[in-house]
Amino acid sequence: MLLVATSLTLASCDTPNEQATAVPPEAAAPADTAAEEQAIRAQVARWHDLIKAKDAAAIAQLYVEDGAFMPANAPIAKGRAAIEQNWAGLIATPGFDLAISPEQIVVSSSGDLAMDRGTYRLTVAPDGKEQVEIGKYVVVWRKVEGEWKAAADIINSDLPPGGG
Repeated sequence: MLLVATSLTLASCDTPNEQATAVPPEAAAPADTAAEEQAIRAQVARWHDLIKAKDAAAIAQLYVEDGAFMPANAPIAKGRAAIEQNWAGLIATPGFDLAISPEQIVVSSSGDLAMDRGTYRLTVAPDGKEQVEIGKYVVVWRKVEGEWKAAADIINSDLPPGGG
């Protein structure tokens, strides 16, 4: 028994200590936040192109699997299937047009989370008469397997309750 205990003790001495060899978080190289911001801006441009193409399925793929889309005056859409359904209904509205303008993108120093704040202009004509809504949005981005995906997307109108 003593021989087994001694062998285990000696074996553990030969194994490097994980904590001693692990790179402390503060020693990890900081993310290139400017490059990450540009990558997010590219995703926003792609999103805008997919909106113009009215491709709800591809838009839903811009979200993380458990993402949330929180449109103004509508229930939350949780998960890609619900997000796709929500976007499909929105882009099917007659006269639909949506322009997105990011104003500020802040990337975490770790480079795995970001916040995108901006404005939008939505045009629809459900009854043949054009209606324009101006508003603002916030998207929380999460980097998943090297690609930026929307984790939470909320929009709200600048119009007063009841549409003004």
